[in-house]
Amino acid sequence: MSLAVQSTDQESARQRRFVSEVFHSLSQPLTALHCSLELSLAGDQTVEEFRASVAAAMQNAERLRQRLLLCRELSEADDPGDILLPVPLHRVLQQLREEMLPLAESAGCELELTCAPMHVRGSETRLTHGLFYLLEFLFRIVQENTSLRVRAQQVNEEEVEITIAVPGLQPEALAGEELRSQCEIEIAQRTFRAVGGDLKVRTAATVPSVWVVRLPLAG
Repeated sequence: MSLAVQSTDQESARQRRFVSEVFHSLSQPLTALHCSLELSLAGDQTVEEFRASVAAAMQNAERLRQRLLLCRELSEADDPGDILLPVPLHRVLQQLREEMLPLAESAGCELELTCAPMHVRGSETRLTHGLFYLLEFLFRIVQENTSLRVRAQQVNEEEVEITIAVPGLQPEALAGEELRSQCEIEIAQRTFRAVGGDLKVRTAATVPSVWVVRLPLAG
């Protein structure tokens, strides 16, 4: 079996596992919602117990709504969108930086950006979504009092590379958020791949991880 076939088989297996995890995760709040509603209909409840059942049902309904929204974004991530016009990457990254400042402040860290004017191929809306989900994930797991350093540069005549250096992680922040994190990364990766790019993670000597986004230059 060739390496290309092996790689395709591994990706297919990964996709099947991911879909299975998504459905399993969706079933949890749905089952909990059903149980909470059943309890709220019980005839021998006190007013306090009824209110608690309804409150639990509302919480589970919100969990389900949030997960369904992620699934909707995931279903649209493979669509490259309107790619007729070149996307000004420097402007997209600058706007994202400004919009994510409150999130950075709540995470106790900074977002440093270095990007010369350049244009890439893709849909501005879709690429903005993909980068937003990636940064949102990283802000959730980055340690306090650190900085996410985003640097975009042309690496050859065809590609732009966006590197996001993450100096410190707190994996415990992922507890109970595995599906959300997987979906955010999957949305970002599919979005970039849809226009001929990709998303990879590599380690470096000076930082625990570097997230690398590759995007095609606009012709």
